Parts: sequence; C-alpha cells; structure tokens
Amino acid sequence: MFGNAIDNAIEAVEKLPEDKRVISVTEKSTGGFISVRVENYFDGNIVIENGMPLTDKKGEGHGFGVKSIKMIAEKYNGGVAVSAHDDVFTLDIF
Repeated sequence: MFGNAIDNAIEAVEKLPEDKRVISVTEKSTGGFISVRVENYFDGNIVIENGMPLTDKKGEGHGFGVKSIKMIAEKYNGGVAVSAHDDVFTLDIF
C-alpha cells in the first residue's frame, strides 16, 4: 500500500528542479493505530473531487494509486485524506 504512495510521490518530483525533489514520509503510532503522512512538491494543478485526486493519466496502471490505498485502508477500518495547497501534495493514511 505504501509503495503506491511513494511511487506516486517519486513520479511527481522527478521532473522538478533539484531543490523541489523532496518527499517526506512520517509515521506515527498511537494507541494501536498507525498513521502515515506522505508529502511532496508537485508542478501543475491537482483537482480533488470527493476527497480523491482526479488524474489525467491514460493507459493501464495509471491513476489508481490513491484509490488502491484508500480501498486497502478502508478494508482495515482506516481511511485517507488528500490535500494540495500551493505546491505541496499531502496524503494522510490512517
């Protein structure tokens, strides 16, 4: 599950200037619950609809990373939250 999040972040930063090629992954464990936050810079616009980012990618295997993460998180009574402000994308998995 976390591999999808990291793969998406790598794809987002690989074409950015070197000083923006930053991915932050933070894990927190509290009372038997785990949360993971992935933050990365991005270039362009991200449209979030119904709590999920919309993709303009075409072809097999594109545009399902966050959807897959959400399905797995919900299977284990968790969830995801997505936000994009300025040039930083944030994915919270809990």
